[in-house]
Amino acid sequence: MKAWLNHTKTWWEALVSPECAGRLVLETSDRPGFNRFLVTGIILLYMFYGLSMGLFRGGVPAVVSGLKLPFLYLLTLIVCFPALYLSNCLHGPRLNLRQCSRLLLIAVSANAVALSSYAPFSVFFTLTTSRSGYGFLVLMHVVVFGLSGMASVVVISMIFRATAVAMGHRLGARFVMMWAILYAFVGTQMSWALRPWVGSWSGPYAPFRPLGGSFIEAVWRLLASR
Repeated sequence: MKAWLNHTKTWWEALVSPECAGRLVLETSDRPGFNRFLVTGIILLYMFYGLSMGLFRGGVPAVVSGLKLPFLYLLTLIVCFPALYLSNCLHGPRLNLRQCSRLLLIAVSANAVALSSYAPFSVFFTLTTSRSGYGFLVLMHVVVFGLSGMASVVVISMIFRATAVAMGHRLGARFVMMWAILYAFVGTQMSWALRPWVGSWSGPYAPFRPLGGSFIEAVWRLLASR
């Protein structure tokens, strides 16, 4: 328990101070269990928001959504990691595998904190919206994901730059932009593959549905129908 309390303090300092995050990424001494702590924290934070999404349809959908959301982000990170590591070697601070994985876990945890902070907002609108307001809730969640994503990209950019400065490298804006675009495209399509989370009342609830179209097409149809 004491070790996890120390990990919590170290992690929070890294989130609020890019310089601390840079030193944490580059430190040579090992922190036993720290990466496991990051993964556990990421899962719990995303589960918190996922539960708030599924409440619109009921208890079981809420649990399913709570399990889907952390799986989505961690699976997206796994899919993107090879390309992100190669970009880091070519255009970024040239971190090794251990350093790169720790930095990306800290970065994803920043997104998890930003998203979970909107959970009370999500619960409020879920409990005060009628069954016919499914389209509104979906668009609301898209906006919330977008806002938390932008906030986390800012944090990620600062951590990458602080790490590069600590290593004596100059980090161009192109690398962070490439990271954000790649992660966003994979993440949005992954969310489409794992839908639905909110759960429309127009038919029987299904944790998974056959794939068809894309995330962008679905959002466009919702906007056009408003």
